[in-house]
Amino acid sequence: MDDKVRMFRETLYLSAKADGKRRFHALCDKVCRTDILREAWNTVERNGGTHGIDNVRIQDIENSEEFIQNMAQELKQRTYRPSPVRKVLIPKSNGKMRALGIPTVKDRVVQTAVKLVIEQIFEADFEDCSFGFRPDRSAHDAVDEVVKYLNFGCEQVIDADISGCFDNIPKHPLMMAVARRIVDGTILALIRSFLDAGIMDGSEFSYTAAGTPQGSPISPLLANIYLDHLDKRWKSAAHTTETHLIRYCDDFVILGMGSMEKEMELLREIMGELQLQLSVEKTRLTTAERGFDFLGFHFARHYSRRRRKRVTRWMPSSRARTRIKESIRQKTNKSNLATTTPYAAKQAVTRTITGWYQYFRHGMSTQAFTEIHDYAELSIGRMFSRWKQRKHIEKRMKLERRGLTLDRPPPATPYAKRAGAVR
Repeated sequence: MDDKVRMFRETLYLSAKADGKRRFHALCDKVCRTDILREAWNTVERNGGTHGIDNVRIQDIENSEEFIQNMAQELKQRTYRPSPVRKVLIPKSNGKMRALGIPTVKDRVVQTAVKLVIEQIFEADFEDCSFGFRPDRSAHDAVDEVVKYLNFGCEQVIDADISGCFDNIPKHPLMMAVARRIVDGTILALIRSFLDAGIMDGSEFSYTAAGTPQGSPISPLLANIYLDHLDKRWKSAAHTTETHLIRYCDDFVILGMGSMEKEMELLREIMGELQLQLSVEKTRLTTAERGFDFLGFHFARHYSRRRRKRVTRWMPSSRARTRIKESIRQKTNKSNLATTTPYAAKQAVTRTITGWYQYFRHGMSTQAFTEIHDYAELSIGRMFSRWKQRKHIEKRMKLERRGLTLDRPPPATPYAKRAGAVR
């Protein structure tokens, strides 16, 4: 990050931390700064991504400096208007589809610039139990926090998930949460315009009455601002409930030592205050003995005869293993031989499982790594065996096109399996 941008963000953070009731104004001119927009452009370029409704990709923009200057001019003259996001459906782990909203490259740069300016103001207010999409925090930090409290003996668990969090966050309460710290009317209007931009599904436009488009650079920050109410309400009740909340955006767990029935009622009450609902499928009361999944890991705590005490174990969940196997299967499917080779498939599989290994090496994953490695090698071997027969397949395809092949005979039926046969 540019030194000037870093110093500016640190100054905002220290000012917000020093006075918890301070409200910030005159921030619009900071978003228009060339160094802020250039840093936003570099961030968007590193992240990559596809095009929005204008079909303009990052690589299509030849002169980035001219692009940044034009954008700064639009922001200064107040003529900038965000475009609707492009709706894209991606599969979820449960078989359903998740809707993403892909903004245009210009909108992604402007949203990132706004995020660079206001993020540190709200970072000064966020609680330590929040880990998702925050600077210098990661999913591994949340995993370490879960393991720490399990080792302390907090074995009663509320495994919770907010149903359609990004799609159901009400706009007005969200803007009120932002306005507690930001009083610059231009910034507030800019953020509201992102929320009101709407969605393009093919050629059909639809207005969204609630929610922040999942896929926009600023959406995770807005979600954290809104869900900070959950963190603070739970922290204020923690001295009586003796529980610990660990949240990664809309996915969170609550660990405690005693019965969690009252805590579940409190959680539903807080969700009512936020006008959100818990997922019926994913929210449950459980124990560390039975185990639970969080951030791709499966956590369990049981008695170890060798160590003569209860120990905590965390490893890749069965769902995470199934998903990586499905990804490997798609890359090594024999139907891909028309456009690729086993050698190219091997490189693609290597990239996929390397990233998977890097994430899950944080746990007790040796057995899972061996399982996935063996599955990948077997899949590539099958693809290679099929590839060696390619010449014979092509020859038969030519004969079929010329009508020179015979119908295959029906398979022979053993005498013992014929109708009426008796063993």
